[in-house]
Amino acid sequence: MTSSIIDELRFFQTACGDYYKTAREAATEGRKVAGYMCSYSPQELLHAAGYFPVRIIGRLGATPRADALMQSFICSFARSTFDAGLSGEFDFLDIMLFAHTCDTMQNLADLWQSNCPSMKTIIASAPNVHAGPASIAYYRKELGRVRRCIEAIAGPITDEKLVESIRLYGQHCEQMRNLYALRRACPQAMTGTEMMSVILSSFLVTKEEHLGHLIALTNALKNTRTDLISDRPKVIVGGSVCQTADFIAVIERAGCIVVDDDLCMGTRSYLLPPSPPCTDPMDALTQTYLSRIPCPAIHKPGFDPAALMLERVQQTHADGVVFLITKFCDPFGFDYPHVNGKLEAAGIPSLMLEVEQHLPVPEQMRTRVEAFVEILLAKKD
Repeated sequence: MTSSIIDELRFFQTACGDYYKTAREAATEGRKVAGYMCSYSPQELLHAAGYFPVRIIGRLGATPRADALMQSFICSFARSTFDAGLSGEFDFLDIMLFAHTCDTMQNLADLWQSNCPSMKTIIASAPNVHAGPASIAYYRKELGRVRRCIEAIAGPITDEKLVESIRLYGQHCEQMRNLYALRRACPQAMTGTEMMSVILSSFLVTKEEHLGHLIALTNALKNTRTDLISDRPKVIVGGSVCQTADFIAVIERAGCIVVDDDLCMGTRSYLLPPSPPCTDPMDALTQTYLSRIPCPAIHKPGFDPAALMLERVQQTHADGVVFLITKFCDPFGFDYPHVNGKLEAAGIPSLMLEVEQHLPVPEQMRTRVEAFVEILLAKKD
């Protein structure tokens, strides 16, 4: 690995060392900072209004404050973020933007609004069905409402500013797509753990700064040898959120190469279609969000998550799939049997690991992955 690649990776890894340090410093310096909970949150509207949007990922640790207010079947991701909010860790935020995808997120948004009054809570309700003129008309109107809510706090958002923000986010997504393509062609160029630090940091620093380092990293990787060979089995990691790179690190320490992902905090955040040419930026924003790879909480006629996973396996020549299923995440729990069944029918081994986002990665997870590696190696022989 060249020194230029190491230098660029250091920036992403440093940003992940303290998730909200950059945002806190920006707020201290007088910049407006807004939090958002989900990749369906229209971040471009926040950016166009002059905010530094930062994704709220959660943290490790006990959640006693949240436990007192949430049902026991609420997922650890929602629980950890809410507990941090109740403890005052996000008091540097002016706005908290939620997207209503799963029922837990709606529940969390309502609780946040009632219990974290230091910031304005805004909810963007994506349609449950992402197809057809009714969905487009509804979501276009909903984004307009969200825009007016932000404007009531921050002042007018001009179409010119919104076009600039859409263009910036589009450029960033394009560079992320390029980086994913480079890793698929040569996964040995950088580890899956390093890739996860690039992904997570993209939610935590400004898009402008991240884009600059992302371009530099991508250019440096283009000169990496593509004939590197490893006998370690290659896997794709699927699931919902993955709020720490430690999950990927454990999988790799157990003997795998993580070549790709199908994660909310991964490809589903960045493998978006280019923004369509529209004279109205709100129309462009509407079409971009409705045409993305859907969350399991969203229905998109004709979309099959199993077909997408099989396509990823074929593209990356992966030997197997590791699913990180967050406990009590029902949408992914419902998808899993179908996707896993199609993998089994195609002869592709998979491993399902139920995880808690707010707890350190247990050592037994590495043991289970090591056993899975033995299966993959035996199949290759």
